[in-house]
Amino acid sequence: MSGSAVVGLGAFVLAGQFTFGIQAEPQPAKRISAADYGAIPNDGLNDAPALRKAIDYCRQHPGTTLLIPPGIYDFRDEAAVKLMNEVMAGEKGPDPEKIIFKPYYPYARGLDFRGLAGITIEAAGAVRLWDGWMEPVSLEECRDITIKGLIIDYKRKPFSLGTVTAVHPDSFDAVFDGAYPVTGQMPVPRMMFWDVRAHRLFPDPVYFPKRTEVIAPQTLRIFAKVPPGVLGNFVALTHSFHFRPAILIYNAARVRLEDVTIHAQPGMGIVGHRSSDITLVGLRVVPAPGTWVSTNTDATHFTSCTGLIRMENCHFEGQGDDSTNIHNYYYSIRPAARAGVYDLVVGAPTGTHAQVLDYPDPGDRLELVSKASLAAEKSFTVRSVRTFPAEWRAEVELDEPLPAELARYYLVNATRLPRVEIIGCTILSHLARGLLIKTRNVTIERCLIRETTGTGIHVGAESYWHEGLPSADVRIRYNRIISCGTGAGTQDQTSGIAVKIDAPDTTVAGIHKRLLIEGNIIEGGGVERGISVSQAEDVVIRYNEISGCRRPIVVNRSERVQVYGNLLPPQ
Repeated sequence: MSGSAVVGLGAFVLAGQFTFGIQAEPQPAKRISAADYGAIPNDGLNDAPALRKAIDYCRQHPGTTLLIPPGIYDFRDEAAVKLMNEVMAGEKGPDPEKIIFKPYYPYARGLDFRGLAGITIEAAGAVRLWDGWMEPVSLEECRDITIKGLIIDYKRKPFSLGTVTAVHPDSFDAVFDGAYPVTGQMPVPRMMFWDVRAHRLFPDPVYFPKRTEVIAPQTLRIFAKVPPGVLGNFVALTHSFHFRPAILIYNAARVRLEDVTIHAQPGMGIVGHRSSDITLVGLRVVPAPGTWVSTNTDATHFTSCTGLIRMENCHFEGQGDDSTNIHNYYYSIRPAARAGVYDLVVGAPTGTHAQVLDYPDPGDRLELVSKASLAAEKSFTVRSVRTFPAEWRAEVELDEPLPAELARYYLVNATRLPRVEIIGCTILSHLARGLLIKTRNVTIERCLIRETTGTGIHVGAESYWHEGLPSADVRIRYNRIISCGTGAGTQDQTSGIAVKIDAPDTTVAGIHKRLLIEGNIIEGGGVERGISVSQAEDVVIRYNEISGCRRPIVVNRSERVQVYGNLLPPQ
């Protein structure tokens, strides 16, 4: 379709073969304005063609700074509008994720930065109103990219907000603002409720109502049982789980997002995959003024990255899943056509989060992991790799043969692990966990985590989601965690910090290694546990202040754990 940027399987396979548009010889640095290409804010016209022309100039001129003046820019893509309309009409079923969140499913791109190098985008006060479901910012096969001040929002948000006006034994009624046109055909895979007096989410969402009916203008009767006390409070109908992220960082290096804001997305806020050195300073994934929902799923999510991921002074609120989840994938293993070669497959329930193939590189170190316990048994080095994206597999040759009983094991890449620094971030009421960590060499310091429905900080590895690996060298210091762990996403009945794994056998000690939990203030608000540690070794828990928990510190199936100097309520 003319003017649309639709990506399908062929484009992704091509992307794995060469780098888009990076110039061999750098051009002289230059500063341009989006206005020079016809992008005029606040005029109500579609700015997509003009903004794409400005980015095309940057593609041909590495080192360019693109200024996008303050104001509201409309960005309409016809393919994206068509997809949105089909979803909202129920044509993609009651759970659109099952259709639109598949490997290489075609989608529209907004600001397409594929192949750019040395580019700075200065967009303080520039609001993008996206019209249609798309990937607003694509940072793929690029390097040395800085984006400052961009605001991402949607003309018709991918959720609907209303007020609960009546509750019946098997249903409830809600009236919706005119900004959210509602029908009985809209998919509603999940509903969240907002306590207007306490100014926080109810602990648990409700999934997949039996049906919805329009009973008056902008009024729905929704057939589902709801938590006590929702009458007079707000409800959000989310119309998807996962789709494309607001910002994709894929096969990129040295990306910096500074003072970027994401108000809504029919999927995650940021997905980083197979990229290195990502810096987020002052990132905000927060509801738009007058609303209380931001992204439909995770605020940020990083997989198979390297270098350093640093989040500093970021703010997360109102999203439908974790503020961040940082991990690698457990590969299922099967014999390949050639002797001594193996096929690796990501068998996670929803594939990879970028919906592209994940694979190791030659020279990477893979750990052989027991499926039962997630304990690492041996390491192997990758000699060669062949990828087959259309078949969702990577063929690898290792430095020595694997054990014969492949069905007992996963392989996980211990080389593609980023160092992580999460410093001074604010995390307010949203679904699930505040921070979910499945990597090594991590510092979480001076963060405020308040009223997430799940545990504030979860150090884990999860076999069901095929997400690992167990963590090591983790420092969790001087954070304040308040009234978390009351509902969805709570781990081991823990409000503050939970260290655990999800696997069939949870009896093995020493899966997580070398953790320091120090100087944190945890106010549980009546939750069972403040800090819970299991299946770890070489752990120090000291100088924490814990209140409002029936069992402030619980340690199970762990070795060499030191607990001292903590301020606990009288028992």
